[in-house]
Amino acid sequence: MKTRGIFLKLGCIMMFLFLIILVPLGFIIDRIFLELYSEQVHKNVNQYADKLKNTFENNFGVDPKIFDYISSTTGGEIIIFDENGIILSSSLVEFQKGQQIQSDLFQLLREGKYFDRGYNNPETNEEFFFVGRPLIVEGKFGGGIFVFSSIDKIHQLMHGIRNWIIISIVGAIILALCYTLFVSRKISKPLIIMERATREIAKGNLATQINIISNDEIGSLGKAINKLSLELNNYRTNRSELLANISHELRTPISYLKGYAQLIKTHQYNDEKELETYSIIIENESERLSKLIQDLFELSKMEEGKTKLYYQLVDIEELLEEVTRKVKVKAQSKDLELAIIKNTLPSIYSDGTRIQQVLLNLLENAINYTEKGKIVVEAKQQNNSVSITIKDTGIGIPEEDLPFIFDRFHRVEKSRSREMGGTGLGLAIVYELVKLLQGNIKVTSEYGSGTEFRVSFPLNIER
Repeated sequence: MKTRGIFLKLGCIMMFLFLIILVPLGFIIDRIFLELYSEQVHKNVNQYADKLKNTFENNFGVDPKIFDYISSTTGGEIIIFDENGIILSSSLVEFQKGQQIQSDLFQLLREGKYFDRGYNNPETNEEFFFVGRPLIVEGKFGGGIFVFSSIDKIHQLMHGIRNWIIISIVGAIILALCYTLFVSRKISKPLIIMERATREIAKGNLATQINIISNDEIGSLGKAINKLSLELNNYRTNRSELLANISHELRTPISYLKGYAQLIKTHQYNDEKELETYSIIIENESERLSKLIQDLFELSKMEEGKTKLYYQLVDIEELLEEVTRKVKVKAQSKDLELAIIKNTLPSIYSDGTRIQQVLLNLLENAINYTEKGKIVVEAKQQNNSVSITIKDTGIGIPEEDLPFIFDRFHRVEKSRSREMGGTGLGLAIVYELVKLLQGNIKVTSEYGSGTEFRVSFPLNIER
């Protein structure tokens, strides 16, 4: 994006809008003033003509010189003519005493009609507006009068008004230009800053942050970019940690596989029993490597939202019996008591296979980390959810490890976890599955006394 592109575009758009408003507005104001002044002039001329009509009708029989006197003292342009259309008095040079009035106008007045017309002086090119009034003397047509008013006066007045309108429009355009520059800069500046910030983020400078100074949509965009930068930074950090963890987790089984395979290849064993031991180690490490890859694949699918859920009515009581039946032999092999406390439970609408996967993982963890004592599984309904608690009397979890217990590859006792075939992904998968099933999971533990996992699922999952 060009640095000035958005600034110029916004400025041009706003100025265009201002011009669209101001130019027609100036034209409308000009028309309004012209109409007002023209209407006022017409009104004044008609009123003046009516007054003169009354005056002349009352004095029509006296000395004709009185017409010249009235015509000269009124200050207006007047033509007076008799019943034959002969001008008796005129204040206009182009209409002299004794001339004949235009026949069509004279005929209108003879019929007693009033009229108004426009007139252009051919010599001076001056424009006039004039009205005609018939003079009725003793009930008969006795002549008529024309009263003229120069339109040039209106034009002169409008010329002054138009100058003021133009000055006002120019002033408004200058103010609008200043306002446009201010607003365009105010809008474009943060956008330009954001554009530069996103370029820095694209280069890999994920610590880039934008200073937010507004709470409008532009401010929201800035916050979104800051959040994006933070999320990308976290993603890069997590990815680096994940790659380091994967590399570390793969190194051990691969080194075992490579080492014992070389021993077998070079026949560095004493007897068949030792060979069998090496083979078992290779098989176990292969299985652990396969499980690690499978767990990583499944966790990746869940985090990307690609895990499919198959909804159905799930009988929780039956599901608990099936899960405990699967781990019963393993618990008995360690002389652990496995107790189930079942209350009356409703069926829930969810993915039974995934719930079973969660419970199996938690139960196997409890068995693996409990040397003696018992494991208690309790299920009960709480409002609109079913709560399942798995409590053991095992080694427990140190308090400092509890916040990270659901993190990938986090192990409380790393060496012991590997001995038990753990990948460090089991609880991370449990956490993602519970979240996917719209449930929640909590853990409480006292180091050396045991651990309690409490997981709940809604009665009816929202799809």
